[in-house]
Amino acid sequence: MPLVIALGGAVASYASVGEGFASSPSLSQVVATGLTACITYVGAAAVTDGGAANAGRADDPHGVRDVPPAQQTVALCYPPGERTWADWTATVLVRAGFTVLRRSGLPPQGEGLERAAQQLLDGADSALVLLPEIPPQDLSRYADWVNQLVAAHEEGEPIGWIRFGSLDLWGDGQTGTLNPLEALPHDACLDLSSGEPDVAASTLVTRLHRVGLRPGDAVADVALLATGLSYPAWGAAITNFPPRNPHFTDRDEALAILSRCLLSDDGGPRPDAGGLVGLPGVGKTQTALEFGHRFASHYDVVWRVNAERQVSLSGQLSELARALGAEEVPDLTVMLSRLWTALRGRSRWLLVYDNVEQPPDVSTIWPRASNGDVLITSRNPNWGSLGVTRVPLKAFDLDDGEAFLLKRTRESDRDAARDVTARLGGLPFALEHVGAYVEERRASLAGYRALLGEGPRHTSSAADTDWYASAMATSWNVSFDQANDENPHVGALLSVFSFLAPDDIPRDLISGHIGVLGEERGGLPATGAEYDRAVAVLVRLSLVDATEDRITIHRLAQEYVLSRMTGPEEQRWAVCSALMLVSAAFPTEPLSPASWVTCRRIMPHVLELAESRAAHYPLLRERCPAVLGSLLLRAGRYLHLRGEHGPARGLLEQALDVESSRAEPDRLASAMVLAALGRVYYHQAELADARRVTEQAIAAAVGELGEQDHFVGRLRLHLSRVLRELTAFEQAEQLAGEVLEHLLQSDSERHPLVAEAWATYGDALWRRGRLREAADAYREGLEVRSALPDTPAIDMATCHKHLGIISRELDDLDVAEHELRTARSLLIADYGADYGENHRDVIDVDGHLAEVLRRSGRLEEAYGLLRRVVAVREEEFQDHPDVAGSLTKLGALLRDQGRYEESESVLSRAVAMFERCMGSGHPYGADAAVERSLTRRAAGDQEGAVADIDRAVSIYAARYAAGHPDLERAERVRQEIAP
Repeated sequence: MPLVIALGGAVASYASVGEGFASSPSLSQVVATGLTACITYVGAAAVTDGGAANAGRADDPHGVRDVPPAQQTVALCYPPGERTWADWTATVLVRAGFTVLRRSGLPPQGEGLERAAQQLLDGADSALVLLPEIPPQDLSRYADWVNQLVAAHEEGEPIGWIRFGSLDLWGDGQTGTLNPLEALPHDACLDLSSGEPDVAASTLVTRLHRVGLRPGDAVADVALLATGLSYPAWGAAITNFPPRNPHFTDRDEALAILSRCLLSDDGGPRPDAGGLVGLPGVGKTQTALEFGHRFASHYDVVWRVNAERQVSLSGQLSELARALGAEEVPDLTVMLSRLWTALRGRSRWLLVYDNVEQPPDVSTIWPRASNGDVLITSRNPNWGSLGVTRVPLKAFDLDDGEAFLLKRTRESDRDAARDVTARLGGLPFALEHVGAYVEERRASLAGYRALLGEGPRHTSSAADTDWYASAMATSWNVSFDQANDENPHVGALLSVFSFLAPDDIPRDLISGHIGVLGEERGGLPATGAEYDRAVAVLVRLSLVDATEDRITIHRLAQEYVLSRMTGPEEQRWAVCSALMLVSAAFPTEPLSPASWVTCRRIMPHVLELAESRAAHYPLLRERCPAVLGSLLLRAGRYLHLRGEHGPARGLLEQALDVESSRAEPDRLASAMVLAALGRVYYHQAELADARRVTEQAIAAAVGELGEQDHFVGRLRLHLSRVLRELTAFEQAEQLAGEVLEHLLQSDSERHPLVAEAWATYGDALWRRGRLREAADAYREGLEVRSALPDTPAIDMATCHKHLGIISRELDDLDVAEHELRTARSLLIADYGADYGENHRDVIDVDGHLAEVLRRSGRLEEAYGLLRRVVAVREEEFQDHPDVAGSLTKLGALLRDQGRYEESESVLSRAVAMFERCMGSGHPYGADAAVERSLTRRAAGDQEGAVADIDRAVSIYAARYAAGHPDLERAERVRQEIAP
């Protein structure tokens, strides 16, 4: 008789859906046809020594493979959510010399359980059934199934059960009056939930040996069975979760719902997503953290992101990318692409987006990988747009609050626990403070009840949405007073912490930068030892959480501390101290890659202080304008470098406002802010504003530094680029030429600024139609770059790109392709082959390369390239001249392919987008109009073709001098269309 050891979980489904067998099929029939059932039948597989079950493909753990008949076979049965443990078990068994058949799920509705139990043994000499950590949703059917297996065991079938994980969620109240696990025969159950992997592996195989199974090629040393395998019981290999909260209680129902949602293994194209929603203080974050700890065996990556501020999300995900081994790059689009690629390469991952305000805040960073789960916490209950399974959390009722306090304090006074719970509205966060106070003071719940006095009882009510703040204040008054009595520095520390982002305050923020405050240190600790003692008091009373490198304070605690401040001077001191400490911690040069990790970590605190709508912001503008302006400038430059143009613009405009309102203006500081803002406006195609602020920056910088300073030269080159885009071509050429002439006459011939000047001068010549002069300028720039040591790859690639573009315009297509492919190779080598394909610099080169391929007649190759270029640019910019330019190229290509209707539609989008972004009289719009006129002529729309080409000629004639190549081409097209 075959042996079946049931490994704590549901067993495979055996019925088919759709066209199938008239009666329940045998296992061999199911294997032969690959049919599926209500819970997908995973099939039979011979698992080989590779960490997972192998089938026809080495990477397919669920396929079918012929096995040598001499080997004894084990049917490995498990619920869908226990696949991680099933993989580990299968690999151990194969190493021990067994063949493994993997089966997942419960028998479907309508399937006879007795027959299903018989089929469990079909084709196998044994079976292992994995006990699930989570009670199945159809508990009644699962109980019937377990009872059927128990009956088979008692009739002599060698069936047993194995557990690896915790069965906490099987407790009373969640599984009903009947717990089916209690019916399992004790002698048939093997508990492997504790111990080391080698112990678990050898115990498992030894049990099989004892019941008579002898594998064909058993290893001699069973201690080696688990060597080199990732042991699920050890949890995630990569995580930023804090230590597990030993006082966590209740919420078993919420955890069970989440586990059924997230651990379903449904194989969908998107990650499973669950959402814990509820008011502040009900324990959303703690429940999310408990889920990550309790089910850590299912993941090899578990990562929490504080999503309270949208602008800091990408930076925190970049930190995860680095933890997964991705190289740091400034472009956030590339970093996120690297992250999704890295996650797809992991076994299973969990991302927790904590404190999200609304779905749009995370929709752009929703993982592009389906082999994991997303868990969000939010006050907002509306998450249907992202397919999130919503799990509401409420305050504890009297029974749950009583249970929590008794567990937290190790007391038995139920009456006091219930009274305190009622006074604090059952708010878990408030009750935690009660527990911390009782534990720290060795007090009693009855004594704490007396401290609360006879105040009102707080109850959650839809009519009073701020009841929780009142409940928290009631408990905090006690803890706060005690903390001040114990240590003279805790009040000052809490005051400063309350103006920072609540999550991930660097532990050394104050102790490492206290010197910047000088005589304004106030009550802050002067030494590291004093600081550590004060933090220890705050931690003991649960006013903050702390690890070796970070401090966390709840948002409600911050609001409470602010409410206790006695007057504006106390607030002024605290917020200005916070600003000076954050400014000291933020790198002075945020463009250096070595500074990005620090910038990313400090950025949430910058944003908290810079919140212009906050009550404290006017104090900062009035009392600390120099520090505030400098910090906003550095943070804005950092965000601009990372490609976050909108947030960068906001901070730089704030910085300009601060600098403009100073009683004693700093003209150089203003010039630096204006310069940074001009570059952001330029990248957002807001050219009039870019020109205005850049000209203001030049005027301010010249007044402080003089005409010949390199900073002034860079500003003038940037102004030349702006003027070129505004079609002030003559002015653009003149300005770039003046800067270049000055540099060549000085001792700066091999300075990077000279190469930049040659490139800018070449751009101006190109737009004026002097193509060969432009090519000469680009070659000069390349020569300078090549002679300089350590020239960045992006600068060399830019030189080759310019030469490729100008060669294309000169119809030297072979040279154009060579230069553009050289530029592309340099960029890919710098950004990485796996991640550089979608970088905006590479995409820009690919757009130009596709146009070269089109003109060379290689239409299919060009089409594939252009489709990707348009897709990436539309995702990044949506409505932008770069998108319109790519659409113009795509429209011309579609025309060459004879797809006239599609071509006209795409080109019409390009024309409209150029008009919105650049105005109705810009040559870029005329470029798209020329291409549309050719499409309309080819499609037989003579009238539309004539209207387009007349318009284009009119625009070119107004902007370009006679003889310009674009004007001459348009005139030739008009002659062909309307001779």
